[in-house]
Amino acid sequence: MDMRRDIVIRALFEAGQELLNDKDIDAKNDKYQLCRAYYLASFLEALTEVEWVGGRKRARLVRTGRPLIRDKRYRFAYDIPYDCARPIELQDNEYFIVEDRLILTDVPKAELLYVSNGRVLRPIAVISAGTPFDALIAEAENEYFTAGPPGTEPDITFYPGSPADIMDELPEDPLPEGDYPDYIALDYEPKFFEYIEKKLAAKFTVKMTEQPRLHAQLLQEAMLIKQEAVDASRSGRAAKVKENSWWADELGLR
Repeated sequence: MDMRRDIVIRALFEAGQELLNDKDIDAKNDKYQLCRAYYLASFLEALTEVEWVGGRKRARLVRTGRPLIRDKRYRFAYDIPYDCARPIELQDNEYFIVEDRLILTDVPKAELLYVSNGRVLRPIAVISAGTPFDALIAEAENEYFTAGPPGTEPDITFYPGSPADIMDELPEDPLPEGDYPDYIALDYEPKFFEYIEKKLAAKFTVKMTEQPRLHAQLLQEAMLIKQEAVDASRSGRAAKVKENSWWADELGLR
């Protein structure tokens, strides 16, 4: 995912600062690094605050394998999806609570509707210990050792993905893409990016200026945009109410 340069430039302008240019980006100087860090922080914060329509996904949850002591009122504990920024609802609007990145509920085979932050998982190589690959493994950061019979060839397995594949050499790590290689851009609505812009401008004002009134003004504008998005989300949820059944359906005539 790339940093939206147009949003960053407008946010800097609203904060009364010099704009980000090609030289800043090419040199990856302090100004670029500040914009990059603040943009991602604002992006992730915004996703947790509103049930944005453009980022919604539905996924079957996986029962957690972690040892834990949980509330015995709930029969099932599920891991929250790795890209979940904000849980919305389970199927049939069943009750659940969130505790320590877990979904606790009484629903078997739960499916969660949630707002995704677009985070992606990189392939991870799993290699048997005691192989000629040991020297290469020592230099890698994301490999994990598994025990295997002496003299056997290493099994290289990628997660998530298909079952183990036998390969002659270690695969190369994927090349970073964009300013944030761990995230992909989803089709968020325009109001989402308007909100990020105002949040970003307010952050720049605090960091780069001594204008508390301007900061308060930008923050208020951001809150107004957020409230509009919340209202739109609520109206969309209200439209999902079940329709009343027809009398002919009740009598089995249709």
